[in-house]
Amino acid sequence: MLQPVKEVHTRKVTNNKVYYAIALLWMFGTLVLPMYKLSSYLILAAVAIAAYLILKRTLFPDVEEAYEVETLRSYHSKLQQQFIEDGTRILNGIIETNDKIDNPQLNADVRELVDVSDKILDYVYEHETAASGLRKLVNYYLPTIEKLLVRYDEVEEQTVDKVVESKQKIESLIKTTTTAFRNQLNSLYDTDTLDINSEVKVLEKIFVQEGLIDLDNTDNKEM
Repeated sequence: MLQPVKEVHTRKVTNNKVYYAIALLWMFGTLVLPMYKLSSYLILAAVAIAAYLILKRTLFPDVEEAYEVETLRSYHSKLQQQFIEDGTRILNGIIETNDKIDNPQLNADVRELVDVSDKILDYVYEHETAASGLRKLVNYYLPTIEKLLVRYDEVEEQTVDKVVESKQKIESLIKTTTTAFRNQLNSLYDTDTLDINSEVKVLEKIFVQEGLIDLDNTDNKEM
């Protein structure tokens, strides 16, 4: 979700070699034609245009160039859009602050926290109704983490006992939060799995009632 949505397009671009060839042709023409005459310029211009068209079709045809276009995301509701935009903005702020901190272990822990949080944003993008139940993520939890990291960066070089203790608490909190977020993410997908299993059981029941399948025979065959 942190990465913008991009589409790859192609376009035809003139092969630059054709311009070099025309430049050489023009230079050669100025050597063999009396350039003090207007007719020489007209002849050379006509030859250059013809050569350009011929070379583009034969030796130096247009080449296809790939380029990316950033596209706008589509949302199912204003709540979903606000959730994802707020979450993305805060996570980018966390990444920016993390880059300023000189603590490899904390940096790695924060990156893991961002990765898990980003997966939750992806989930909300795929399941628009989940946004309402996860608002605390972008309204409280992530903003608090961002503020703590900003504070950590401000006092990172200080060695006063109380400051060191506070920094250690922040480091521990990052790990605890990551674990909590990962559990939340797993529970979201567990719910999906339960929903799918329930739907399968309903379908199986209908198929049995319609005489389309025999679950007992199916189970015996699998055994």
